Amino acid sequence: MLFDLIKDPMQQNSTKVLIADDHPIVAIGLRSILEKIPGLVFSGHVNNSDELFHALPDVRPDLVFLDLNMPGNDFYRNIEQITKDFRSVRIIVFTAYDAPDLIKSLFEAGVQGYVLKTATAVEIGKAIEMVNNGQHYSHVRDRTSQPPSDEKPGPAELLKDNFRKRLRLSRREQEILVLISKGLTSQRIGTRLFISKYTVETHRKNILRKLELNSSTELVKFAVQQGLV
Repeated sequence: MLFDLIKDPMQQNSTKVLIADDHPIVAIGLRSILEKIPGLVFSGHVNNSDELFHALPDVRPDLVFLDLNMPGNDFYRNIEQITKDFRSVRIIVFTAYDAPDLIKSLFEAGVQGYVLKTATAVEIGKAIEMVNNGQHYSHVRDRTSQPPSDEKPGPAELLKDNFRKRLRLSRREQEILVLISKGLTSQRIGTRLFISKYTVETHRKNILRKLELNSSTELVKFAVQQGLV
């Protein structure tokens, strides 16, 4: 259900911000930061992709803080639809996942900013300023300060762990994963993507390695679990 959507014609000259995140406590915290930044107007909060695309035509935000792992469409589909149908909207990915290898792909897809949910108010403000000025901003945690962990994820963390693995894949690898899961052969995938079947096989091996899987059956199960098919 949509909630907390704000339309105030007296604030048309301000930067209107919409939050798309399925964790209310995160949205509340981010909202409290945004409301302290001069020139910004909090325009609403949505929980999933259906609510997002229902709200966008009404709210007409200038900026969307977009969670990657949100119910509904795959995040690439969300980004693609925003950039296609709402070209003036700038996107800052707001995520708990520290995935430097993903940032280039997201920028190429049309994202302007990448901010971790561990960011400070100052860092969030800097991201907004740079994005509003037509620049890209990426906030990645300092890995040198993070001690290694030998702990294995428990059942409650398994879905998050699998999503982290998925973020290791390039956009092309995710595309091929979807086609594999639909039962297409390497030859048919190659024909559809205008690449050779040998290139597809190389991608398949890389996908298995990155996801730490051993067979196409496991790939299909992974893709279904992640909502890709």
